[in-house]
Amino acid sequence: MSEEKQAAKDTARPDEELPAEPIAEAEAGGVDTADLENAAELALTAFCWWRADIPQEVCENYWRDVHGIMFARAPGLWQCRQLRLAANRPDLWPKVQGVSFDAPDAAQPQGVGHGLFLSEADLAAFAGDPLARETIPGDAHNFIGRIGAQLSPPGGGRTLVDRVDDPAMQGPPPVPTFVLCFVPGSGAASAEAFHRYLTEHVARPWSGHPDVMRLRVEPLPPYERSAMGSPGVAYQWPSEETYLGWMELAVRSEGVVGDLLEGVAADGLAEQVGAVHAYPVREVYTIVSAGRPTEVGLRGYPAVRTIIAAGVEDQRDEAVLELLFGDAVHGLDRLGRRA
Repeated sequence: MSEEKQAAKDTARPDEELPAEPIAEAEAGGVDTADLENAAELALTAFCWWRADIPQEVCENYWRDVHGIMFARAPGLWQCRQLRLAANRPDLWPKVQGVSFDAPDAAQPQGVGHGLFLSEADLAAFAGDPLARETIPGDAHNFIGRIGAQLSPPGGGRTLVDRVDDPAMQGPPPVPTFVLCFVPGSGAASAEAFHRYLTEHVARPWSGHPDVMRLRVEPLPPYERSAMGSPGVAYQWPSEETYLGWMELAVRSEGVVGDLLEGVAADGLAEQVGAVHAYPVREVYTIVSAGRPTEVGLRGYPAVRTIIAAGVEDQRDEAVLELLFGDAVHGLDRLGRRA
């Protein structure tokens, strides 16, 4: 384990016992996570609200172990992760005149799907594949009640720092981690100006803070309708406050979040930002990493957890996985395009 990963564990929340790491994926050739993610030109963010008539646990497990593994068998993805969210935490922030930190319950997403593509050609390969074109959209209504998916501007999303450095995280993050969602303020002149402000005046200074363990910034276009359509799933945003960008922020302790905001010029923040919603990330599941499916992406989390608990290393051998799953094991290395 690297020194930085160990430091992340050592600074985890003191009031919680860290769970054992049941699944450890191989790192991609020694390249750090930020470099892997920044190799991608395009990013897709899907804000998800679960069906209200099904228990949340069932929706989340279906997302990971049934719906998620289909993404691992479609061509084109460089990275695919699922972030399970807790309720918005307005208590993390100091008061800033003109900026709201509250979000109506119905407007708060319960999950964020995040996919990265190396190029437009890879995105086209993914979108044109029968799995992504037909099967995945047709399955979404089984657990999703509402979805809002958006493609970031090409080259807009950036991982500015990653000291956690786990490119295939499976389970609870080792340090407090948040999805921070930004609603533009009345003074934002344009989406492009807002994106520059969010990246250069907020995210980049924050990334230099010694207690920031990971920070990725993801600009979003103005929301009109979901970039991913699914029959039977609503795509209207549940409130008037749509997000024009978000960050994934991991910190040594929760108190760092408020400290970061205090370092931002209050007048500029109030002009550019109308609201900030902070969703704690309860768990992260990585389906595809560095262009190849993870074991969780191939088998589903319960199966991999059981194999590891039983100590059966043979089932994790690549030759066995190739026999079971064919070229899907190799992802972008070998997986071809289906007509």
